[in-house]
Amino acid sequence: MELITIILSTLLGVVATGGVVVDTLAEAALRDQLAEAETLEVRIDNVPNYQLAGGRIDHTRIAARGVETRQLPGLRIDSIDLETDPVDVDLGRLRQGELVLDEPAQAALRLRLKDDDLNAFLQSALVQGWLDTLQFNLPGAAGDREQNRYGLANPSLEFLEGDRFRVLVDLQDRVTQENIPIVIDLGLTVLNGHRFALVDPTITVDGEDTPPQLLESFVQGAQERLTLRRLEALGVVARVINFKVRDNELDVAIFARIEPSSPLLTRQPAPEAVPPAP
Repeated sequence: MELITIILSTLLGVVATGGVVVDTLAEAALRDQLAEAETLEVRIDNVPNYQLAGGRIDHTRIAARGVETRQLPGLRIDSIDLETDPVDVDLGRLRQGELVLDEPAQAALRLRLKDDDLNAFLQSALVQGWLDTLQFNLPGAAGDREQNRYGLANPSLEFLEGDRFRVLVDLQDRVTQENIPIVIDLGLTVLNGHRFALVDPTITVDGEDTPPQLLESFVQGAQERLTLRRLEALGVVARVINFKVRDNELDVAIFARIEPSSPLLTRQPAPEAVPPAP
């Protein structure tokens, strides 16, 4: 969801100049906030245009291809399409460098990610660093030494038919220097727009099926975390309106409402304070 707040803060930073907002100026400002964008188009519609001077944007459409954000370097997003409902900002506060919404902001976001791009990211040093922070015990093992004995490496992802995925990863035994292959097959479906449920998951370790109790523990732990309602503590209501896997591509559409009190807004780099237009 921080992607939406980055876009909002950038566009509203252009509004803060107090002049006439030009689409190309907004494109340049947004491009500066991204690590990479092969193509980027921004269209801002306001009728009448004087509303921009009051800190209101009626409708914004953004289409980008080949995007990489600074927050997740190495992850290429094949395409992003975003449309906002009217966005109203406290222009006086914005000119002082604070991003404050006068009312909730709503946006529809569509992301498309290709399997090649996701796998390149999974092989990055950033992801391996995340995996290196994980500590866990195998069944029957205990103690700090055992927790540090095992690690995960070489993750990869395959898109399967029927909104299913195959995750492959090596369990590394740092004592014996052995790599044990783990394969996870699962489907994903969306319940009530916010919760991802695992469908018919299977886990094999070194070619052997895992015990039912281990599989049940994995499913329960994953489904407790796979919900967008966790974002509500950050002042964001988000719902998935489309989720599809096809042709080695993941297509996700999300509706989001960001409350003025959301701490995500204060995390974004606000524009430098600028004087009002003469």
